[in-house]
This record gives sequence, C-alpha cells and structure tokens, in this order.
Amino acid sequence: MDRWRKLALVLFATLASSGLLAGGAAQSAFAAKGEHPRVEEAEEINKEKLEEAREKNKEERELTRERNKERSERLHERNKERSERAREHAAERIERTRERNEERIVKAEEKERREAEAAERRRLREEEKKKREEERARGEEVPAT
Repeated sequence: MDRWRKLALVLFATLASSGLLAGGAAQSAFAAKGEHPRVEEAEEINKEKLEEAREKNKEERELTRERNKERSERLHERNKERSERAREHAAERIERTRERNEERIVKAEEKERREAEAAERRRLREEEKKKREEERARGEEVPAT
C-alpha cells in the first residue's frame, strides 16, 4: 500500500510540474507575440513606476547628502570651539602655574637670604666668643707669671 501511495504521489508531482512548465512557456510565447496588450501595458506601467522610484531615490540621496553635510559642518564648528576653549583653559592653567612658581621662588629667595643672614650672625657671634675666650686665656696667663 505504501508503494502505491508513493508511486501515485510521484506521478502526480511529475504531471503537475510538467503542466506548470508548459503553462508558463505558453504564456511567455503569447506575450512575445504581442497578443496580450494588458501585459505590455503592465510592463510600461512598471517601467514608469521604476523610473519614478529611481528619481525619488536620487532626490532622497541628495537631501540626505545635504543634511549630512550640514551636520558635519555644525559638528566641525563645535569641535573648533571646543578645541579653542581647551587651548584657552590650558593657557590659563599655565599662567596660574607660572604665578605660583614665581611666588615659590620669591619665598625661597627670601628664606635663603634669612638663612644667610642668620649664618652670618652665628659666625660673628662665634668669632666674638673665640676672641673673648682668647682674651680670658691671655688675661689668666699674664697674672700667673
């Protein structure tokens, strides 16, 4: 029973596919002869619609190109402004750093000056102390003789 069913299905499929192929060939043969004015008319309409679609796509591409160009110009301007602000900020930061460095230098010079003065005073005190000690040592030596 299974074999008969398979055989019937294969036979049916073969007949159906040959019928479709023959029917398609017959239609294209009639269209080629020009006996179907509706087909020719539909083809003309399709060509017109295709041409309209191409024109519409071309216009949309141009609009898109213009929008993209405008967008890129705006973006370029914003980037220029942003980079200019960054440069100004960097210059300000450098100036602030320079001012702070100058203050540190002035303080360091003042500190060095004070330390030098203190060292000079210490040296003078030590010299006076040595002189006094020498005088004491001489004064003690003279009466002892």
